[in-house]
Amino acid sequence: MTEDFWQKVLEDGEDLLWTGRPKPRISIRNFQLLGPFVGAAGTVIAGGMLLTYNTLPVSQSVVVAVVIGLVILSLVKGLNRWAELTRTRYALTTHRALFFRLQKGETRIKAFPRSAETKPDVKPTSPPSVFFIRQESSDNPAVAIHFGFEYVHDSASLCSLMATPYKGAKI
Repeated sequence: MTEDFWQKVLEDGEDLLWTGRPKPRISIRNFQLLGPFVGAAGTVIAGGMLLTYNTLPVSQSVVVAVVIGLVILSLVKGLNRWAELTRTRYALTTHRALFFRLQKGETRIKAFPRSAETKPDVKPTSPPSVFFIRQESSDNPAVAIHFGFEYVHDSASLCSLMATPYKGAKI
């Protein structure tokens, strides 16, 4: 993101503190991302067992079609999540937390005021994810979404920029 980009995005008196992007590693800790691929493999194994030991009145072509459909659905879900992360960028400024989504020649920006910031919750993904924004549902204030910057390599450097440092952070 260029200097011109930041001049358009930042408000008067607002300083850029940190920028980053998700860079997940293939890891068991990232099962949320690997789950659809493991599910596809499990579906293939289960389908193979069904075809081998099939005593059902259903034809084998129906079983194969269902297995193929489930595998494709699982893989599409996993690939969509990976693609979503590759198009995501983050920034923390003196006034806001910014979430960028790059889409077909345009950049969509979501901004949350620093007043929405809560005590950071660091999830042990690989690399760690830092959740620190609380957004309440407009129709039901009891329901709140807690989100933040996922799979960021320098998540430890965010600690000194947060309103409340997280436990175990290196300051």
